[in-house]
Amino acid sequence: MLTSPTELQEILTLAPEWQSVVDSVAAAKDVKAVSSHQLFERLGAKAIYMKAAALSSQKRSEFERLLRDHYYQPIIAKMFSNNQNLKRFWAQRKHPFDWQKGQAVSMSVELSTKMEGVLDRHLSNKSADGFKVLLPAYVQRSVQNAVVDYIKDEWQWERETLQDLNLDPEHEDPRSCTADDVKYAPENKAISGEQVLQLNQLRTELKAMLDDRSQPQEALVVVDCMFGLGLTPKSKNGEELTMREVCDLLAIAGETQARKIARCQVLLDKGLDCIRAQVRKNLPGLADCWQSDVNINTASRRELSHLLGLTEGEVERLLANRQYYCLKELIENSVIKAPRLDDLIKHGAVAAFVPVEVNSCTTRDLIDVLGFPKETAQKFATHRPFTTFDQALRDNLLSEALWQQAVKRGAVLKPPSTGSERLDLNNCQSEHLAALGLGTPMVQRITSGRPFTTWNELEEYLAPDNREWLILRQKTCLGISD
Repeated sequence: MLTSPTELQEILTLAPEWQSVVDSVAAAKDVKAVSSHQLFERLGAKAIYMKAAALSSQKRSEFERLLRDHYYQPIIAKMFSNNQNLKRFWAQRKHPFDWQKGQAVSMSVELSTKMEGVLDRHLSNKSADGFKVLLPAYVQRSVQNAVVDYIKDEWQWERETLQDLNLDPEHEDPRSCTADDVKYAPENKAISGEQVLQLNQLRTELKAMLDDRSQPQEALVVVDCMFGLGLTPKSKNGEELTMREVCDLLAIAGETQARKIARCQVLLDKGLDCIRAQVRKNLPGLADCWQSDVNINTASRRELSHLLGLTEGEVERLLANRQYYCLKELIENSVIKAPRLDDLIKHGAVAAFVPVEVNSCTTRDLIDVLGFPKETAQKFATHRPFTTFDQALRDNLLSEALWQQAVKRGAVLKPPSTGSERLDLNNCQSEHLAALGLGTPMVQRITSGRPFTTWNELEEYLAPDNREWLILRQKTCLGISD
């Protein structure tokens, strides 16, 4: 999409220091006219967000409009057009290509307006991590959620309104097709794969919990307000709130804003735990929609606590003895008592031993899986790659005892290729990525979407082919992002 000189000048009027970036983009792409979207892609999410935060209220509003029209809308329209579930849904209804293209544009306009509102909310609240709503990975997840909602609504309308519609009887329920994508979060699987009856049952169950005074009312009200369920007087259906807004709305106690938000987080976790327990007990069909395996060898503390229901003491004992070859070892190592095992299995616990390659794993894996202290893990990651185990010991990055413990917990080392070092994917230059043999589109997607914290997140966002994925895993690592 080309940008007229007037539109580009609007951006440069608000950010004149970006003229040098425009010139560099034009030189790199060997073009005379640079589009606004190309400029925004080159700048990256953090630079754009910091500029928006520095503008006055009136100028920021104009800047957000430009972002909506020339950043959000182009990438959202492309994501809608390429979404396989959406294309399959339209193809089954034999919609012409031009209609599909127009519908994708229409949906992108609506979603880009919503994204503009989300960005404005983060800027108004001065959120330190608000730049994440500009990351392509965040936009992609929003598009996936919008596709789920669109297919669900269209299918329900067809069933209720077009009773004589002659659809192919061999076609599956499109809501179930949408849920087949393993990239969806478990919550999205539940929403896209459920039957209307299950949704009504869930809403009835939540309402009953709010009416039951034996339940933690304050925690459930926080959940109701944050997710816009509309089940209590202060909550509006479909209007989701931030923690800061919930703190103000419910007058949550606290000496400072940070303490209020911390208390709100505790209440949210407590409310969600109660809902999970109630759904597992009374709505097993719906629970099956979002139930997924939780590997106790790689799960985070939060996952062990909130998904498996482990106590703080059980979590600490489990982490200290990782990794496990089977769940029964939890009993043998006195992590849990025998009667608790069936409960963990019911909640999806599995034990799969996972080798951890220390030259390419994330810092979190070094800490949570191999047992490195935080400072040691960060220092270790900055000195990668290592050619042998002994090299790390000679450099005094960790003790012999700590290294032997890490080996028992799954640490393995694959030496880098001779004459080359692994690139830190989160901090390296674009030209270094291109030198590995990655195409320009892939390099641009990496630089605009980083930082990445896990390989799963990277693979989900990039969707690389086998050759590209082999290059990334063999020649790069995920280090600490600035």
